[in-house]
Amino acid sequence: MLAPADLRTDGASFGTLRSKVLRRPRGSRLILDLSAVPQPDISVIAVLVRVEGEARERGIRVELTGIGEQLARALEGASEHLLSDEAASRPSEPLFERVGEQALRAAADFVSWRQFTARVLTAIFVDPFAGKPWNWAGVVDQMDLIGVRGTTIVVFISLLVGAVLALNGARELSQFGASIFVANLVGVSMTREMGPLITAVIVAGRSGSAIAAELGTMVVAEEIDAMRTMALEPSRFLVAPRVIAMLVMLPCLTVISDLLGMTGGYLVGLSMGLGSDNYLRQTTQTLFISDIISGLIKAAVFGLLIALICCYEGLQVSGGARGVGEATTRAVVFSIIAAIAADSVFTLLFYFTG
Repeated sequence: MLAPADLRTDGASFGTLRSKVLRRPRGSRLILDLSAVPQPDISVIAVLVRVEGEARERGIRVELTGIGEQLARALEGASEHLLSDEAASRPSEPLFERVGEQALRAAADFVSWRQFTARVLTAIFVDPFAGKPWNWAGVVDQMDLIGVRGTTIVVFISLLVGAVLALNGARELSQFGASIFVANLVGVSMTREMGPLITAVIVAGRSGSAIAAELGTMVVAEEIDAMRTMALEPSRFLVAPRVIAMLVMLPCLTVISDLLGMTGGYLVGLSMGLGSDNYLRQTTQTLFISDIISGLIKAAVFGLLIALICCYEGLQVSGGARGVGEATTRAVVFSIIAAIAADSVFTLLFYFTG
């Protein structure tokens, strides 16, 4: 059993209460000092009682101190309703209870995500001007892991995607005697859409999962708690280097993806007898600087989203090795969903703005 740990909370910090409590190992003892919450509202009481119940299910002993008379009455009534054996044994909860529980969790996750993002962006853009420089050694190391070592798979996949685009386009365009426009199709598709999106999916699956698993393992091994004990903020020393590296390397990998995708289309064009000079001239006449820049803007945003999501999920791990696996899966899935959603928004924006 671990020594008791004090966790002081107030109304603004209940968003991260659940993750902090459930991060403790099984069999540990945790003391929650509620002296700063003399008059909580119903949402605070519901979150607190729910967290206490989940902690008990995981073998974590939670003790409450500093409880005022009003708070004690509120918690006693809520506990009898939410944590009773009869309620726990019911096969299903009413719809409104399930919706309310999900809403509370979503609100808590949103607050936690907002605070996490603010800390990271402060560490990246504000701290260097306050005498706290970036961890350059960590940034360079992450650039190597994300960019240099991820180049091979980006090259291979992008080459195949470019060839597939050209083959599918040629089949339709050849019916109208317009096979040369395969160059237009491949060039515009790769630079505007496919290059940034394919690169984001590859990086999320390869590097994003590694980031989430690495940070999650550090949480389980209590290395993150040790860093905080030594006054080393994880947002600055662990998260910021990964975000910076992702912001730099994802656009670089996107440029490589664009070039290799167009190379795949070029090889297909040669096999169709379109001619090297004709294909290259058609490509250069079709592409504009705005096409390339729009793709690089997307890549930078994708990189920011992937890095933040994967780091956040990694730092929220609880439950040992199984929790690391679950967090890694969530990180990859949420990163890909976020990248596709952002791509849709950017595509609409660029379409209506010309």
